[in-house]
Amino acid sequence: MKDRKDEILLLANQFIKIAGEQLNTEHKELSKETEEYLLTYDWPKGEKELETAIKRACILSDGPVLQIEDFDLEKRPAKSIGKFVEARLKGFMQNIKRFEKFNLYDMVIPEVERSLILMILKETNRNQIKAARLLGINRNTLRSKIKKLKIKLKDLK
Repeated sequence: MKDRKDEILLLANQFIKIAGEQLNTEHKELSKETEEYLLTYDWPKGEKELETAIKRACILSDGPVLQIEDFDLEKRPAKSIGKFVEARLKGFMQNIKRFEKFNLYDMVIPEVERSLILMILKETNRNQIKAARLLGINRNTLRSKIKKLKIKLKDLK
């Protein structure tokens, strides 16, 4: 991609659109600083590296504009998944503080697990063996989670 710098932003925006559809995230766009940063990076692994970087940034970004710190290029410190989940839960917590008795753990954990499994199953084209490997669990464990979380494989596209 070193020779095709003019294609980087076109590909990046295409990958943002695809990531939004696949991962069901809000509409994202690149900041001007991020565009410049992506243009100066060498992309030694080509389009696949760009696509992976965009997907990861779309998942970890806090808002609709992708910033340089949302990318993990050149071993930059990146946001952890824990920070991402924490940021998302803070907004949610504001809405439920008015309830005294609320089993937040039993509500949130299955939703996070369901979302993760759905995302991986989509990414692996419903291949449960590959999905289980990526998740680091046994295929039978994945099957029982699919059943427990009421995930319909036929709805994944």
